[in-house]
Amino acid sequence: MRKYILFLKYAISSFTSFGLDILLFSIFSFWLKEIFPQSFIILSTIGARILSSLFNYIVNKHVVFKSNSHKTIAKYYLLSFCQMITSSLGVYVLYQWIGKGEIVIKIVVDIFLFLISFFIQRVWVFKNQRNVDVVMEND
Repeated sequence: MRKYILFLKYAISSFTSFGLDILLFSIFSFWLKEIFPQSFIILSTIGARILSSLFNYIVNKHVVFKSNSHKTIAKYYLLSFCQMITSSLGVYVLYQWIGKGEIVIKIVVDIFLFLISFFIQRVWVFKNQRNVDVVMEND
């Protein structure tokens, strides 16, 4: 039961952060598309991710995983950086291939990354004995 509650908390935190990220990405894309037509997707992704990740880190650390480790922020931002690069490149490549729909493409790419990120945060970023017990129950 704990693993489902943990995942539900993570899903709510991520969904809220995702909404904030998409909103910021949309705003940045609107502002930057004319100014930087070749790189607006990457710049918008970076700007949105920087702002939404701070919110997500705080909620995940204190509410979702209840971690008291002081080493989590470096791990979280390493993961966040990797996700940001993967998201921006994934959206960029698919947008170049399809030619439109950057917001829908971003949603699809980020849903895939959401699932991968839960596992990584649970077993590496916010790892504590409670999370290890939940992982062991899943095996």
